[in-house]
Amino acid sequence: MNPGPKVIFHLFGQELLPVTDTLIVGWASVIIILILAKFLTVSLKLRPEGRQNIAEFMVELIYDQIEPMLPGEGWDFLPFIATIFIFIGVGNLVGLIPGVTSPTGDLNTTLGLALVVFLVSQYHGMKEFGIGGYLKGFAEPVIFLLPINIIGELAKPISHSFRLFGNVVGGGIIMTLIYQAAPALIPVPLHAWFGFFVGLIQALIFGMVAIAYISVAKS
Repeated sequence: MNPGPKVIFHLFGQELLPVTDTLIVGWASVIIILILAKFLTVSLKLRPEGRQNIAEFMVELIYDQIEPMLPGEGWDFLPFIATIFIFIGVGNLVGLIPGVTSPTGDLNTTLGLALVVFLVSQYHGMKEFGIGGYLKGFAEPVIFLLPINIIGELAKPISHSFRLFGNVVGGGIIMTLIYQAAPALIPVPLHAWFGFFVGLIQALIFGMVAIAYISVAKS
């Protein structure tokens, strides 16, 4: 495995606008999500059946993760958290295809997602306490902790992005080394199942951390 994005071409012939393989896979993941969303929500009924059950199960599953950490606001944050979870999950699963690099294997992608979470959490913190009240919280319990609290807050998107990026890339490297050391001991179905399980777990972890950041900012 060769970690890191590969430049496929440049937009408008400008070297400043590179299009990487991970960016293309990210776009493809979005298209897949839109197609699946349309497929699962065609002909919605008051009493769900068939594929509508799958859609409602996914929605309720994600809602059940949000509501305990943001009581009474689960439905409000569902669209944002579900979008993150589904995009990362689909991106990780698409990365199981031989020769395809997961978009989360690119630090640009994970950092972009982490920055969005950071901005959303800051917005809701300021909305909850007002700009002055929220900023005042960084000087609590004593003003001497102000620099440490600010550094800790700014470190959140860095740790958030590196956690996902490191786990995805590190897992791929480890599996590659194991394959090279003992290819006969790791059949393809086992590798696929491992990738499927880990991919969804990483999506869940990223989403849960996002919920935690928002919850802390509002408390």
